[in-house]
Amino acid sequence: MTNQLNLESIVQRNESKYLANSIGDETVLMNTETGDYLGINGVGTDIWNILNSPLKVKDLINEILKLYDVSEEVCTSQVNTFLDTMLKQSMLTITPA
Repeated sequence: MTNQLNLESIVQRNESKYLANSIGDETVLMNTETGDYLGINGVGTDIWNILNSPLKVKDLINEILKLYDVSEEVCTSQVNTFLDTMLKQSMLTITPA
């Protein structure tokens, strides 16, 4: 993860910048500043939905582990990669630990 995020960082989706709509098991997001659209798959949608309130990264990983049959190592890696992408797109707000 970028040095801005760690397992103790508190993250939340940035609803002031993105509007979201579910389509099947995916979510389409629109950046309200640029009008750009992004699509996220089912796992990304689960992460987006879980982050409707502030949550530590480590707790987000634990929530995803409850939903999917995956090792903690793989889950942590994949969630961190997705959070990095979300951060680069300004899809997250962060409260440092």
